[in-house]
Amino acid sequence: MASVIFYQRTTKGPSKPVPIRVRVVDQRGQFYGKTHLELQPKFWNPKAKTNIGRLSKSEDFPESDRKYYKKEIEKLEKAIRLELQKVSEPNGKWLAEVIDRTAHPEKYEEKPVTLFEWIEKHIRESEKTNRVGYRMISGYNVTLNLLKEFSDQNREQPLNFNDIDRDFNIDFVEWLKTKNVGTKKAPKNYKANTIAKNIRNLKAFLNEATKQGVNSNMAFRDFKKEIEDTDTIYLTPDELQTLWNLNLSNKPHLERVRDLFLVGCWTGLRFGDLSRVRPENIKDGFIEIEQEKTKGLVIIPLHHYVTAILEKYNGELPKAISNQKTNKYLKDIARLSGLKDNIHITETVGGVQRSVKRQKWELVTTHTARRSFASNQYRSGFPAQSLMRITGHKTERAFLRYIRLSDKEHAKMLREHWLKQGNHLKVV
Repeated sequence: MASVIFYQRTTKGPSKPVPIRVRVVDQRGQFYGKTHLELQPKFWNPKAKTNIGRLSKSEDFPESDRKYYKKEIEKLEKAIRLELQKVSEPNGKWLAEVIDRTAHPEKYEEKPVTLFEWIEKHIRESEKTNRVGYRMISGYNVTLNLLKEFSDQNREQPLNFNDIDRDFNIDFVEWLKTKNVGTKKAPKNYKANTIAKNIRNLKAFLNEATKQGVNSNMAFRDFKKEIEDTDTIYLTPDELQTLWNLNLSNKPHLERVRDLFLVGCWTGLRFGDLSRVRPENIKDGFIEIEQEKTKGLVIIPLHHYVTAILEKYNGELPKAISNQKTNKYLKDIARLSGLKDNIHITETVGGVQRSVKRQKWELVTTHTARRSFASNQYRSGFPAQSLMRITGHKTERAFLRYIRLSDKEHAKMLREHWLKQGNHLKVV
C-alpha cells in the first residue's frame, strides 16, 4: 500500500509560516510535492506517527485553524490515493497537478460550451451562493426562458455567445415588443421597462461571462436599456394620514395590509424586505436588516407611525400575504380612502406609446410605499445622500428615478429653501 506523508522542511524560526510538503511512496518510486498549505512550525509536530497527529494540540493553536488544516490534509490525502490508482506512471508533475486540482477545483471545471449552459450555471451559482435575492433569480430565469423561446422560433441553431450582436439586439427587442403575454381573447404585450429589464439581465450575464473568460464578444456593451420614465405615483403625507384614519376594524384583512403598507411608507423598505422584518431586527428605536436585493445592510429609525403599528401588533409587524393579493387589497383601501384624483399616465406597450387616464387608487401598489417614502423625505429637504443610505440605492441616478415630484413641487421646494435661508434682496 502506498504511503502519503506530510512534512515540513525549514530553517526558519518557529513563528514564520512555511509550506507543508508531501511525500508519496509506492512500488513505482517516491514523489515529492509542495501543498498549498502553510503553517508555523511551532504548530507542527514532526515526531507524530500520523498526518493529523502532526497538527499541534497546543492551546495557542486556534481550534478553528486546526479543523481547517485537518480537513485540507485529509482531502488532499484522499485525492492523492484516488488518483494514484488511476495513473500509470506517477511523477512530480502529476503530483503537483493533483495538489493544484484539489486546492483550486474551479480552475479545472469544464467551461460550458453554449450560452444557455453558461447562463444556467451562472443562475445556479448565484442562487447557491446567495449572491442575489430570489426575485432577481426569478428575473434571471424569465430572461433565460425568453432567450430560449426566441432562439427556438427564429434560429436553426441555438443562440451562442458569438450570435449576440447588433442585429440580434434589434430582432430580440422587436420580438419582445410583439410577443403576446396575454390570451388570444385578451392579448397583452410587454411594457418598455419590462423589455429593458430583460436586456439588463442579458448584459449582466455577458458581463460576468466576459470576466470569467468565457465570452470574448463585446457587442453587447452597446446595447441600450430603453428605460421609460413612467408616471408612477406617490402618496403625500396628507394622503398617508387619510389612510391611517380610515376605520377598517370591520375588515381586518384590509387593516393588516394597510398597516404594513404604511410601515413601508415610513421606512422605504421593499415589500420583500418588509415581510422579513422580525423582532430581532428592531433594536433601540431602529430597524436593521440586510436588503434581499442588494445584500446591503440598512438602518432605519422608527417613525412614530411605525412605533404605533408595532405596539398594535405586540412588537411585530402585521404578517405579509402574497404580493398579488396585497396589491389587490391596496387598491380597495385606496378607493375607500377617496384617492380618486385623475392621473394621466404615459406608457409604451408592444412598442406603441399611449396615454391613458386612471384614478389614483387604481395605481397604488406595494412599490408605492417605497416611492412615497423617498419622495416625501426628499420633498422635506432631507439630504439625498443621507436618504440613499436609508433606501440602499448605490447611485444618485437610480435614487432620483424614485422621486415623483411635479415641476410645481420642485419650484415650491426652491421657494421654501429660499425662505429658510432668509436671503432676500432689498428693493431700493
